[in-house]
Amino acid sequence: MRVRHFLISLTLAVLCCLPAVRATTVVRFAFDSLCSRAETIAFVRCTSTASVRDTASGRIATRTRLKVLRTIKGDPGDEIVLALPGGQVDGDRMVVPGVPQFSIGQETVIFLTAAEEGGYPWPLGLDQGCYRARTDDKGQRSVMLQSGVTPLPQGALYKPTSHKPFSAPLDQFLLAIQRALETPTGTR
Repeated sequence: MRVRHFLISLTLAVLCCLPAVRATTVVRFAFDSLCSRAETIAFVRCTSTASVRDTASGRIATRTRLKVLRTIKGDPGDEIVLALPGGQVDGDRMVVPGVPQFSIGQETVIFLTAAEEGGYPWPLGLDQGCYRARTDDKGQRSVMLQSGVTPLPQGALYKPTSHKPFSAPLDQFLLAIQRALETPTGTR
């Protein structure tokens, strides 16, 4: 009986010392909804990232600077700054599932909310609102798409043949965004 009482007390003591765990549920967006709900849509290039630890909470966040290469919706100016949870400081790494990470030089078509607490926008639907771009050896740009991960535009060009990532020409993808923005919400 004493051993059982001791084990219960020990378990409760350990549980009381654990840090708080928070969970987030992210709504799955259809492509048209992602386009219409975004405050800003832009084709951007990451110019810098810097992770910092909040002295009050101890949490790690990464500030990312994005140069606007092309504006599709909204008025982001020449640069967008994001401050998202996660990153690495002094050997401590914090990863938040679904929160996009950017690397310097990476190009992305990004769908953003209006500025929230702290004055920074967030990618709409977290990773759902970030379409990574790449340039092939012929200089052709495309965006990476994946069924079940990134919302897909309508049309034969965007019909996946498997659940593996696939690419679509960047110009065609930007036209799909324009078409979605021009179509009244109730007619989709």
